[in-house]
Amino acid sequence: MKASTIPATVKKLFLSLAFSDLAVGLCSQLTTAIISTSILKMASSGNNTAFFCPTVLGVQSYLGYLLATASFLNVIVIAFDRLLAVSLHLRYQKLITPKRDNIALVSLWSISCFTAFIIVFLPTRNKIVAAVILLIGYVLTTVAYVRIYKVVKYHLNQIYSQNQLQNAQTREILRQKKSAYNAIFVYLVFLACYLPLLPSTILYMTNTSEISFFVAYYASLFLIRLNSSLNPLVYCWRYREIRQSVKSTVKKLFHMNENAT
Repeated sequence: MKASTIPATVKKLFLSLAFSDLAVGLCSQLTTAIISTSILKMASSGNNTAFFCPTVLGVQSYLGYLLATASFLNVIVIAFDRLLAVSLHLRYQKLITPKRDNIALVSLWSISCFTAFIIVFLPTRNKIVAAVILLIGYVLTTVAYVRIYKVVKYHLNQIYSQNQLQNAQTREILRQKKSAYNAIFVYLVFLACYLPLLPSTILYMTNTSEISFFVAYYASLFLIRLNSSLNPLVYCWRYREIRQSVKSTVKKLFHMNENAT
């Protein structure tokens, strides 16, 4: 919110991603850890009695898939937003209006709710649905970032070969280049965390009784939740103004604590 150089439309996308990542950490990761620890303790003590209400487990699973899907879709939408920014330049502000940005965000979260509903309440098809969504997401984000790289490279070649470009235009192109490269770092972290889920899901679907496939599948689910913890670190690392705002906020908090003591 304090980063003045980030456009308002992009800031909404960042806030949506930040909210989904924070919710994954506070809700999905925390509840999964509590439930898993409790089940392991009961199993080790020989207590096989069902402790958790199926409704509670269903709600926890639904929230987990909803938030993970929202984070996944946020990264995809940010990729295409950056693609439009480097491709359209001045026309970007006319095309990406606050109203259209709000529609995109509402659609994003609505799709996340619907997808999580299918995955949780249609268990016979949930892994197929997840695999299809992952595959489509990988293809879309990869195409977007390959296109971003080509557009940025083309504009940089223009800068070096045509001295008649105005300084303001040059600065805008360089700013968009930096923003696009920052988004690519987010994409690489996203790919590293989400890519293992597709092959592990396919292997687990072929043989659900194989222990190694079972472990690989749930380890890949852990990586997806880990991505939500890594995103804030990547944004603080790559965006100077966000990093400065975080540092300033942390210093103020410590200053308040020092006064209190």
